[in-house]
Amino acid sequence: MVRNYRSGGFEVVEYDELASTNTLAEEIASSELKDKTVIFTRKQTRGRGQATNKWESAPNRNISMTVILCPELLEAGKQFAVSMVIALGCLDFLKRYVGQVSVKWPNDVYAGDRKIAGILIEHRIAGPFVRNSLCGIGVNINQEKFLSDAPNPISLLQLTGREMLLDDALAGLLECIGSRYVQINDYKALEEDFLQYMYRADGVYWWEDEAGRFEASVAGIDEYGQLVLRDIQGRKRIYAFKEVKYC
Repeated sequence: MVRNYRSGGFEVVEYDELASTNTLAEEIASSELKDKTVIFTRKQTRGRGQATNKWESAPNRNISMTVILCPELLEAGKQFAVSMVIALGCLDFLKRYVGQVSVKWPNDVYAGDRKIAGILIEHRIAGPFVRNSLCGIGVNINQEKFLSDAPNPISLLQLTGREMLLDDALAGLLECIGSRYVQINDYKALEEDFLQYMYRADGVYWWEDEAGRFEASVAGIDEYGQLVLRDIQGRKRIYAFKEVKYC
């Protein structure tokens, strides 16, 4: 069964069950993808995470969706703006209910030291611009237990002790993403907020790259969305996704 309706300023196409919302979005011809369309399901059987990771989501308990964005004249070199819009939108929504929410670069959302939302973004580029972005989003709303080997998941229910109607959660989340989307061409403003709410933004921590472990602090993100660290020797280190990990 498929339902179409508006929620939080977006056009939602809801399915009772899907293997993966991102996979369905990929199968739609690029010319048919419309800005601010959402593919949403209450039961996702093969949710995708980064690389080969899987995303665990109990049926009818969480938000599993793909938000389609077609930003006008967004330069391909600034595509990280989409990641910031989505991550900050999720963070804005979760901040309504819990404290200590942060964005773990590049775009996971944490409550304390535990992962409450995962994001997978795939861009289609046309010449010098982003044609569209498929933003897969999983937010743990009402899940009571996690059975996979993921190291640190948490849900809103576990944090607050209160169950939330999924329709209300979806509307609130989309409203927050929409509020951030109006900033899509203001990269500096998005970057300032992203850095403000970045996980482990303050202090020196252990990191690991292909050469081994080292101590460093977060110095920022560059114009391409790469992570900039400054090690305890004062040297600047710049990493793309998957080139460095938190210890």
